[in-house]
Amino acid sequence: MFNRRFASLLAAVTVTGAAATGCADQSAAIKVDDVTVSRSDFEDELAFYFENDDLRDFVFGPAERDQLRGELRESYSQEYVAVVAGLRVQFIVADAVLAAEGLEVTDEDRRGAEDEIDDGVPGGVSSLPEDRRADFVDDVATLRVLQGELQDGFTQAITDAYAEADISVRSQYGRWDPEQLTIVPPDGPAAPPGGGDAETDGPTSE
Repeated sequence: MFNRRFASLLAAVTVTGAAATGCADQSAAIKVDDVTVSRSDFEDELAFYFENDDLRDFVFGPAERDQLRGELRESYSQEYVAVVAGLRVQFIVADAVLAAEGLEVTDEDRRGAEDEIDDGVPGGVSSLPEDRRADFVDDVATLRVLQGELQDGFTQAITDAYAEADISVRSQYGRWDPEQLTIVPPDGPAAPPGGGDAETDGPTSE
C-alpha cells in the first residue's frame, strides 16, 4: 500500500507483531508500553493523512478519498483506520529502537527528511498542517536514521521491538492479530474527528 519512495522506510509495517493483545486504556487509542496516543490525537492523525491528498499519495500510494471512506456519513473505512494505526505503532516502536541503539536524530537528519518530503509532496513540507509538520518530519527522520545505521538489520530490529513491547489498540480502531502480525481492522467504520465513540459517546459503526 505504500509507494516505492517510502516503502523501504516503512518496510516493517508488514511484519507488525505484539506480545500482548486486547483493548487499550479507555482514554487511549493506542498504547505501546508506557507511550499512549489519545483518541483525539489519533483522530487528528487520521484526518492529517485523509485531508492531504499529496501527502497521502507520498505515504500510502495513490488512493482517492472515496476509497478511504466508511459506510457511515463522513466516516473512515476500517482498512484505512487499521493502516494508520499500524503506522503510528511503528513510529512509536522506532523511537524505542532509536533509544536502545544509542542513536539520535540530528538537525541534519531532519533536513534530509524534509528534502525527501519536498521531493515527494507537491508544495513540500511547508504545505503540511503546521500543528503536525514537525512530528511528521521527526518520524520520517527517525526511520531514515535507523535504516542508515542498521542497514539490513533494520526490519529485524523493528520486529524484535514489536515482540518485546506491550502493545494494545482500542477496539474502535482495530485489534492486534499475533498470527497475522498485523492490526486487524475494526468491525465498523471509525468516525471523523469530533465524531462519537461506539462505546461511550454514540455510534461510529453499523
